[in-house]
Amino acid sequence: MPTRRHRGLRTALFLRALMLAPVIVLAPGVAQAQAQAQATQPWSWQADSPPAASYRQEPAFRQQPAAASASHTLLSLALPGLGQHRLGRSRKWLFLGLEVAAWAVYVERRSAGGSARDDYRDYAWQAGRVQAGPRVDSDFNYYETLSKWDRSGAFDGDAVASGVQPEEDPATFNGTLWARAQAIFLGAGGLPGDPAFTRALEYYQVRAYETDFLWDWSRTAGGRTQLGELISESDSRFRQATTALGVVIANHLVSAVDAFLVTRGVESRAGIDFAPRRTTHGSGWSARVRIPH
Repeated sequence: MPTRRHRGLRTALFLRALMLAPVIVLAPGVAQAQAQAQATQPWSWQADSPPAASYRQEPAFRQQPAAASASHTLLSLALPGLGQHRLGRSRKWLFLGLEVAAWAVYVERRSAGGSARDDYRDYAWQAGRVQAGPRVDSDFNYYETLSKWDRSGAFDGDAVASGVQPEEDPATFNGTLWARAQAIFLGAGGLPGDPAFTRALEYYQVRAYETDFLWDWSRTAGGRTQLGELISESDSRFRQATTALGVVIANHLVSAVDAFLVTRGVESRAGIDFAPRRTTHGSGWSARVRIPH
């Protein structure tokens, strides 16, 4: 199991590689654009001090017919940079490069999130779950519950007796559910066979975890905390993938707006500002779309 220090090092290396990815992808296009700039209208790649970056251009372009304008706009909406390519604008490489980099980050982070999810499921099974039968995995809410409760308690407190005998210990997850069911349905008292007791039992059976999903962290010191950290790491990677997908969508929109403005003879200052950020839930990226008024 990777240590917390190793996971932090991997995250730091990933963020550094992520900041360099657009530069690596865009380098050929920027070089070509610089060569073309001497014979065409100037454009510029404006880079602020890391971690923020933005791009803009200052061309003077003749207004085109509405049909051509719509065509170039739709082309850039479908594939960022394609409309700019048809217009002969060298900044097509900026939109295309960002598209490639964002998709690469999305795929990598989704894969990393899936691997981290497998890690916390494996750890929960080995260190916390009561292995009463073949392993059966569950959804995210189940593992999040494991990270917050030391014990599940039994599902059926007396396997010999007929029917389900709910867990009575309120210090366990299942016991808390039964106490809640009693408070809701048996406030005035009730015995097995009464309608109120039957409703309380149904409430418990629907929400309590059954035998295949029970757990007990008393055997593993700090195990519940360790599971929580693994879940947080997986969640952080999936959030980074979601941010990358947001950059993809924003890039399509900005490229389309840029193509539309250029074909209408308007100076385009549309762009995307994006930067790495850290929150209480982990690391990620933020992006801001700029569209001229």
